[in-house]
Amino acid sequence: MGMWRTDSTGADGAAFSGTDRRWATAQACHPLLAIARAGHANVLILLDELDKAAISRDHGRLFDCLLGFLEIDSARQYPDPALQTTVDLRHVCYVATANYIDNLPSPLLDRFRQIAFPKPAEKDLQALLPTVVTDILRDQGMDQRWIDGLNLTETTAIAHYWRGGSVRRLRRLVEIVLRQRDGHSSRH
Repeated sequence: MGMWRTDSTGADGAAFSGTDRRWATAQACHPLLAIARAGHANVLILLDELDKAAISRDHGRLFDCLLGFLEIDSARQYPDPALQTTVDLRHVCYVATANYIDNLPSPLLDRFRQIAFPKPAEKDLQALLPTVVTDILRDQGMDQRWIDGLNLTETTAIAHYWRGGSVRRLRRLVEIVLRQRDGHSSRH
């Protein structure tokens, strides 16, 4: 399945729903672009951090334009502004992530199945650490086979400063420990 990720942070309706052919920056709607890139109609659109979408109505709110894509009847005959014809987008699947849903309009929430994930807790640290270390090494272009896992002292130090919550904060702590380890080993 092809996937198209839209960073909802600051996104507006005009960018997602397409821009008119009369403008120099005409662009088809994101679902149609996703279909074109994947080469098939059943693509997945990931609306990442939907709760952070722009709320200004200057270029249309992302919340409002999504309603037409999420209803099968309107998605079946979506009027793409760049192509100036209707396109069938009913096979496109949508997944949205949000840290908070309190500011999302109820008509939009009604069109999604909501699944709540609890924040990671202190008890989840041992399960999270291997993945966090692997992600850091991959992002740095390093092969995990060349690096020893975190030792007990390092894990205890991380556990002292991370009591659950943000995985980003956990990652920063692991990065500090790995940098300290690198700095220490380069001196010896």
